[in-house]
Amino acid sequence: MANKFEEYGKKYGTIIAIAVAVLVWLLPTPDTMTLTQHKLLTIFSGAIVLWITLSVSIATSTMFIVPLLYLWVGNPDGAVNAAGTLIRQASFAISGFGSASLWLLVTGFIISTAMTESGIARRVALLMMRRFGKTPLGAVLTPMFANLIIAPLTPSNTARTAAMLPIVEGVAQAYKIEKGKSNFGKALFLANTFASNITAGGFQTATIPNPIAIGLIAAAVGTASVGTTWSFWTLAALPTTILMLIGIPLLLFMFFKPEMKTIPGGLKYVEEELKQMGPLCAREMKTLIYFLLALGLWSTDALHHLSSAMIAFLVSALILAPKIGVLTWKQAENKIPWELFVYFGGVITLSNALTKTEAFAWVINSLINSLGLHGLGMVPLMIGLMGFTIFSHIIWSTTTAMAGVMIPIYIGMATAFNFPVVGFVLPQAILMGYALFLPFNTMGNLIMFGAGYYTVTEQLRSSLAVGLMAWILWAITAVVWFPLIGLY
Repeated sequence: MANKFEEYGKKYGTIIAIAVAVLVWLLPTPDTMTLTQHKLLTIFSGAIVLWITLSVSIATSTMFIVPLLYLWVGNPDGAVNAAGTLIRQASFAISGFGSASLWLLVTGFIISTAMTESGIARRVALLMMRRFGKTPLGAVLTPMFANLIIAPLTPSNTARTAAMLPIVEGVAQAYKIEKGKSNFGKALFLANTFASNITAGGFQTATIPNPIAIGLIAAAVGTASVGTTWSFWTLAALPTTILMLIGIPLLLFMFFKPEMKTIPGGLKYVEEELKQMGPLCAREMKTLIYFLLALGLWSTDALHHLSSAMIAFLVSALILAPKIGVLTWKQAENKIPWELFVYFGGVITLSNALTKTEAFAWVINSLINSLGLHGLGMVPLMIGLMGFTIFSHIIWSTTTAMAGVMIPIYIGMATAFNFPVVGFVLPQAILMGYALFLPFNTMGNLIMFGAGYYTVTEQLRSSLAVGLMAWILWAITAVVWFPLIGLY
């Protein structure tokens, strides 16, 4: 099903995007809608189709959006000069490329590359396995929590899952399990598939959609706030993230009861891998120091008020510096997702325009009026949207595109309902990484699925239960934890 969707999407997506955009533009402009709002909604409707079908690369979609904003929309007010000609502002068409969150994406990948290339991420995982991996539950939890440890400095589920796969394979080898037949193997690989998605929500820098979301939220709020800091995201998300990681293997063992109670033959595989790595080298040590420096500064940003992006720039500079660094620029630039950089800039630019012109607010106000939702409270609506955010991942093949589409809509809802933007949207942003359901939902899922330990049906069946558990836990978090920390 996924392959057919992708095939048709790539073949016909651009034609459909143009048709949808033209259809939206040909609709009569309502009396309460400005011409500029109509133009922006036209562009956005076509962009959504491109992002879902991936008929062109996500970077190419930005190449269409930017000139349309400049040539056709011109400026957020629809202003014209004395001759009646549209005033065109280049700053309006590329405003998102100056976002600090955009540069956090680039510098975050430099730090991530240092973690994986130096070997320190793998060493941490193996040491944890040696300490906690003697029982099936411990063996499943160990790589999951190793994933959590490296998540703050690995802004890519794909990269993090790729880094964890050899460790999870090593656990499978240590337990002498057979692919596709062992219940423990199914639980082990499914749990670690889910872990990459769950840990993505734990930190602002743990996956690409998070800085996208924060950039959009910050742009909508207009000023810096405690709610958009790295430390506040972590405070809001980490407790429930940890509960999710603990609950997942317990839930999966109900579906797939392990065949053994302890590791057969001890931790021979782990010891051999650590022996091959040798003692901690200078490169690993320097990387670890830079990791701790970034983590320390990020976790205290509410106190010193340094920008998360500027902290990442500082640590990246140390990583790339001659003599004291651990990478060259050539090594780093090959790992930086420049396509996502271009896409991210386009998404923030378009979202800024949609927010400033209140185009989204118009659409959502119209829906509120038609559905009679004016009296709905923030928390019930937010909890309902949490479930929608989690389970709607089933139709997406990239969390990045999902964030680009959905976060501006949630911001528009907050504005329309007169809810605090950070308080209403941040919980949905935390859940943007929860692509649990099918292999094609994210590249990280495909990486673990490709190891061959479980089927698509087994992933879907177990992920529905995990998704329901996530919804319940986050609903409790919304009622109990978020008010305690002052989110709203």
